[in-house]
Amino acid sequence: MVLPFVSAALAASSPPIAVATATGPIVVDGVLDEPSWAFAVPEDVFLRYIPSAGGPSPGTTQVRFVQDDRALYVGIRITGSEMPIRARVSQREAINSDDQVGVYLDTFHDRRSGYIFYLNPLGIQQDIRHNSGKWNPFWDTVLRSAGNVDADKHGYTIELAIPWRSIKYESGDGPKTWGVILTRKIPGEGAKYAFPVIQRDHPIPFSEGADLIGVQPRGRGSALELQPSLTLAQSWEEGDDLDDLDLDPWYQAVRPSLDLRYGITPDLGIAATLNPDFSQVEADVADVRLNPRFAFQFPELRPFFLDGVDAYQDRSSTLYTRSIAEPLYGAKVTGREGSVSVGIVHALDQSPLASFHEDGTDGFDEEDVAGRLASTTVARGRADAFGTGYVGWTLADKRIVGGPGQSGSAGVYDAASVDTNVPLGGRWLAGGSTQHSLTSDGTAEAAWGSSSEVSVERSGGVGTGFLLAGEYTTVDFRQEAGFLTQSGLWRSKVDLDHTFTPGGGVDTVVPWLFAETTEELDGDHYRSAEVGTEVTIHGVHVPWFEAGIDHRVLDDATVPGWFAFTGYEGQIGSILEVAPKVGVLRGMDFDTLTPAADQFGELTATLRARSTRVDLTASGARHTSEGQQTELASLLRGRFNWQFTRPLGARIVVQHDRVDEAEGLEESLLLSALVTFLDVPGTELHAGWTEIIDLVTETTSERTIFLKASVLFRP
Repeated sequence: MVLPFVSAALAASSPPIAVATATGPIVVDGVLDEPSWAFAVPEDVFLRYIPSAGGPSPGTTQVRFVQDDRALYVGIRITGSEMPIRARVSQREAINSDDQVGVYLDTFHDRRSGYIFYLNPLGIQQDIRHNSGKWNPFWDTVLRSAGNVDADKHGYTIELAIPWRSIKYESGDGPKTWGVILTRKIPGEGAKYAFPVIQRDHPIPFSEGADLIGVQPRGRGSALELQPSLTLAQSWEEGDDLDDLDLDPWYQAVRPSLDLRYGITPDLGIAATLNPDFSQVEADVADVRLNPRFAFQFPELRPFFLDGVDAYQDRSSTLYTRSIAEPLYGAKVTGREGSVSVGIVHALDQSPLASFHEDGTDGFDEEDVAGRLASTTVARGRADAFGTGYVGWTLADKRIVGGPGQSGSAGVYDAASVDTNVPLGGRWLAGGSTQHSLTSDGTAEAAWGSSSEVSVERSGGVGTGFLLAGEYTTVDFRQEAGFLTQSGLWRSKVDLDHTFTPGGGVDTVVPWLFAETTEELDGDHYRSAEVGTEVTIHGVHVPWFEAGIDHRVLDDATVPGWFAFTGYEGQIGSILEVAPKVGVLRGMDFDTLTPAADQFGELTATLRARSTRVDLTASGARHTSEGQQTELASLLRGRFNWQFTRPLGARIVVQHDRVDEAEGLEESLLLSALVTFLDVPGTELHAGWTEIIDLVTETTSERTIFLKASVLFRP
């Protein structure tokens, strides 16, 4: 076993990796047969860090770096694997169940941010952006890669080309030193190995990197990128003639759009989108919760908002991009100069949403936003400080402006915040933020509010994990560009865990306890305490359990409660992953403010075989309040994906959701089919159809068909 303090010492003393200069052209074909590879010294010392610290990777693992005027090339050679290699033709990004090699590049050598490229043995790509503890798995860029699995299925070769214009880096002439981490994943063992020696779940992973020396980018920024798109679409809603394909006039079904990106320098760029269409974006999973108190927060899936999202993230969660429902246009500026980075995003929304806040009195209600436009602007700046920490600031402005036949403003929201993250040594971090808001719906006196939070933590994964956090929010605080459901409260929480490594097939045992209290300024409160345990067995089986008690007071009603949940995540053979969980609880019904009992169960499963992937979700819930009708909810969702070749694939989504509440029965069936051809992100073709059927009325409530094509130009 490699102890944490030994791990840190080894990482600090790791030898650098030198980048060789190509002696001729390199063809990215998954065969390292060009003479240039012979001049690159391989890195071949990889030690295990997941699920626990251990010995070297099985067989041999070698990674080489070569560069020329166009790109940085990575050559990977794995031999002598003890387990047969898992490598399946899949859509881009969907490789988490395969053998992988990861390349982490800290291109500014600031030890806090960088790019992460994972590749499976066939060269299928996954790219991630990491910035000061924030992970952005939806970031995409143009790469070229190819891979080949050995005939005996116990080794493979990968070739990767990272164009200089696909990433940002510090400007200036001459050789540069970047940070680098290399990883190898063996899914059958549930294990990951790395160079240099790193720790599991480190809060600032790039701080553990080794040096990549002699890097000489030839580019001067990403220059100009144009991505014109054309969508042909027809939509019907309930009440329309679903058999009438109305293309007269024809241009009503045509929607052109344009994305533009320009790299002013290697580390500063702008991006804009005009009339964007997101037809190919996956449909949201239905919200079938029973007894919700707050609005449901949907994940962001749209490419324009996901690209570079880490530049706008702050501790105050100022920006929730799904609050921008249907942008007419959007523009962004992202980059850095020296130790200061900046991100600015602006969009004009054609269909603004009302406030998410539970009260909504000082925000924007349905009448304020109906038929109007919303202008949203968020600016974020951050300066490196405290070693690998930072000091950041954010400004936000949202305005409900006139729509057709309307004038003047129906609402104004402004906010300003500062936040910081301070490393305290090792895995310890301290941080905090404070934000002030001004909100007016155009009729009442402006409401001023503020929110502040602070935390001290030691990230878990190795030894003891600890979190102590507190928050205070005034009654009139709002986040109209974000997602805030409640204000006017004190909140505090403490979390404690410890990772044991018993051995003998039991890799880790992690018992934990958690306590939270929320004291609302109107006298309501919620308090809870819970304990739990998670066990990792042979790297691939993870059973867990948690239970606790709570106490809630709401509008003078008092309900003590309890809860218990248990579940499992793991692999069954090489093609099936399952994650069942069940739970029971006693709590409060938020409509009647009386005690209520809840039971729920959920099963998710992923089946992968060759070029086919099936994702299944089945869940059910039951809610019974004293003296009230029992409410039931269920969700069945299947996503079936076939990847015929690396660029060509198809998927079908079938989703049935049913909610039977006191207000009535809601039941629907969603059917969606999509065929995709993707050469590189930006050069894509999508053809799709979606239909939503209301099973209560037995009518189609919505139907859409579309064909969308886009081409990425890099002149």
